[in-house]
Amino acid sequence: MNKKCDFCDRNELGERIIAEDDYFYIVATFGQISDGGYVIIIPKTHIPCMGQLKKPELYNIAPLLNRVSGAITAEYGYAPLIFEHGIIGQSIKHAHIHLVPTKCSLTLRIYRDFPNSKINGVREWRELVNMYSAHPEPYLLWREYSSEIMSICHNPPAPAQYLRVILAEIAGRPERANWRNMDQELDKRLCTETVLRLKTYFK
Repeated sequence: MNKKCDFCDRNELGERIIAEDDYFYIVATFGQISDGGYVIIIPKTHIPCMGQLKKPELYNIAPLLNRVSGAITAEYGYAPLIFEHGIIGQSIKHAHIHLVPTKCSLTLRIYRDFPNSKINGVREWRELVNMYSAHPEPYLLWREYSSEIMSICHNPPAPAQYLRVILAEIAGRPERANWRNMDQELDKRLCTETVLRLKTYFK
């Protein structure tokens, strides 16, 4: 636990918490690029990226992601795009995974933006952990709504919040890219609605 980290302080997450278990929080995120349903999953252990997951969090992340994805799909009609900024331009230096209900695809844009970066796929989180343990370098991780493969772009020269920014652009909502600049009243309403709509799936 890091006393200076907002994601380590449950009180900072407050009413945005949808559910939690022994290892993770499920939280409606600030900066709702979609019309609600955009959540993040945060490990309770203070680590900088998901590549540093340890047991038992590592064994619990896939079932939890499946459960959250199922809830988002049932409630919002789209399987979520999943992504992580693995120590690349994080606004909070604590691991967290984004889940956004959308059919937008990021893959071609990422290949175009980083033609010199190695990109490969993994099916399981332990593969990411093993890869990061062998080569602890920054990465971008994403999984398209229609895919079972997580793609990893290794050490790209990406700007801050890159995946959020390109998603907002592709979705036609560039004004929502930076959560700090988004309309606060709209964002608060979408966050509140997200909590109310998804909470029923975790009782």
